[in-house]
Amino acid sequence: MQKIGRFAKMAALQKHRALALGYPEDEAEAIGVAEATKYAIFKSQAGGKARERSQARPHRAPATDDERYAVFELKAREGRPYVGQRRYGPEDYQRALALRYGREVAERLEDWAARIIAEVPEETLKNERKFFREVWVVHRDDPV
Repeated sequence: MQKIGRFAKMAALQKHRALALGYPEDEAEAIGVAEATKYAIFKSQAGGKARERSQARPHRAPATDDERYAVFELKAREGRPYVGQRRYGPEDYQRALALRYGREVAERLEDWAARIIAEVPEETLKNERKFFREVWVVHRDDPV
């Protein structure tokens, strides 16, 4: 059995969270990979890596729209989720799942995420911290 990394699991869960909140599929896929990237950055910062890089070269952040993805605590730029100086789209989600793991594994991962999200109350879906604690932490090491 192929081991599926946490990045892909987070992306799939966040995609299905976005779908449950009414976002269209292509946008939900962009949100999924952007959220997974955001948490990867947080994890990296906790280890000090991102701080070292950010001190090496100052960065001027471009203008963003903070309303479209507020429930995810994501910024938007030009109509797409924006994290780590990059905009994300559905092609990034496909690259992170289907191209990396293959279609069959990606489908199993999608089914796993959809089953979990179907059981999550809307209140939790709308709250980033509750979602992290009550869904992600509980399921991140589930076998798929």
